[in-house]
This record gives sequence, structure tokens and C-alpha cells, in this order.
Amino acid sequence: MIYILLPAYNEEENILTLLCQSDDEAAKFYYQESEPYPVHAVVVNDGSHDATHDEAASFTGAIQVTVLDHEKNRGLAAALRTGLDFILQEGEDDDFVLTLDADGTHKPEYLFKLVNKLSEGYDVVVASRYAPGGKEIGVNVYRRLLSMGARVCYRTFFSQVPLRDFSCGFRGFRLSVLRKTVDRWGARMLEMPGFACTGELMLKALVQTEMHRVTEIPFELHYEAKGGSSKMPALKTVLGTVQLLFKARGWLKDKPEPLSEE
Repeated sequence: MIYILLPAYNEEENILTLLCQSDDEAAKFYYQESEPYPVHAVVVNDGSHDATHDEAASFTGAIQVTVLDHEKNRGLAAALRTGLDFILQEGEDDDFVLTLDADGTHKPEYLFKLVNKLSEGYDVVVASRYAPGGKEIGVNVYRRLLSMGARVCYRTFFSQVPLRDFSCGFRGFRLSVLRKTVDRWGARMLEMPGFACTGELMLKALVQTEMHRVTEIPFELHYEAKGGSSKMPALKTVLGTVQLLFKARGWLKDKPEPLSEE
């Protein structure tokens, strides 16, 4: 099973289009695979004030869709945790979990590129803006500087990790790694405020694997395609990221350098 986890807050303009595009990509993937994986999209409607739930629930394509609702907005960390708890209860260790934003900036055309890499034996695969061939399109100077600053900080603190992009939420995980991560951290799985929780999830998951089982693929972030206003509280996210970096220094200290590529 391939699970697509979609935290969503006030995404009525985007969610149905995203599900339809994901369905189209799944159909292409099915065509290429002799034994296709079933696909299950899990939408976590995080207390939206608009028609996010109704739009997601109206989907009628081939992939399975489950909509989970928070009565009140609880933030990205809680939405991710709700979705992960559901998937871990439903799924098997050999399943794959793909996470992406529901605002239109993460294109579903990359979903099954992540799946193909996971199928090669990787445990964690990141869609990276900074890998060769990756791009950021439509990102203003302020947000670009924040992203670059985060990249430099993550690379400085975690030079042994073979990733260039730690803060992008477009990723693929082997479910067994996420299960080990939740088992280890329990209720403390996601503690960082704001969008810093995406980096926290990545770092805690990396503890449960080896660096040669971690990789990335290039992707283009299309910020101009974003529907609605940004929901990222910039100051809270920056402060949360700084807090996370110092907190996480010891988590990966015993991890070896990745195997060199021939």
C-alpha cells in the first residue's frame, strides 16, 4: 500500500485538484507496474473554516480517500500525528508513506518518483529543491533567505546526513521506519512549534535508519501555484527550528557517514 498523507487547513481551493492529480499519477504508475500498489490518500482536515472536508469527501477517482477531521485547528504537528496514527494502525511495515503540502506547491508528478526510490531499498527519500536539477519558482526573497538559512544550519549541524533539503515536507518513508520512530518517541513524537515539526519528523526518523538508506530526488517547488495565503508563522518557525537544532545535536551523533557513491 502507498499512503499519501495530506494535512489540510482551509484548502477548499486546492484539495480536490490535488487528489485528482494524484489519481492521474497513480494511473500512470499502475500502467508501468506489473503488480501495482493500491493507493490510499489520508486527508487530515485540521479544523478548516471552509469546505475542505466536503471537497475532499467528494472525490470519486480510483484511489481510496479517507478524511479525518479535527474539530478545531490544532496545527501541523497535530495533523501529521493524526494521519500517522491512522496509517500506522492500518498499514504494514513494507508499505510506503508519502507526505506533501495540500496547498498546490508540491506537484503530485513527483509522488511515484519517491515510490520508485523507496522501492530500490531506501527508507527515507526527500523531494529536494537543492538537489541538482531542483528549483524554487515564485518564492519571494524573504522566504528564499529563510529557506537558505535553514539549509545552511541543518547542513552545519548534521553534515553526516546525505540531504540538502531538511525543511521541505515533500518526502517518502518506509512505514517500518515511522513505526519505530513513533514507538521510540511516543507522545513526544512532534513537539516543535509551527512548521519546524517537519524538520523534527525528519531528524527523528533518520535515527531509525542508516545514512546509506537515505537519499533525495530533485523537484521544482512552485510557490506561485499556491492557493490562498501562506499559513506558515515565520517567526515561530524560525525560533522552533533553532530550538530543534540544538535539541537534536545528539540524536544522530553515532550515525556513520553515508557510503560513498562509486
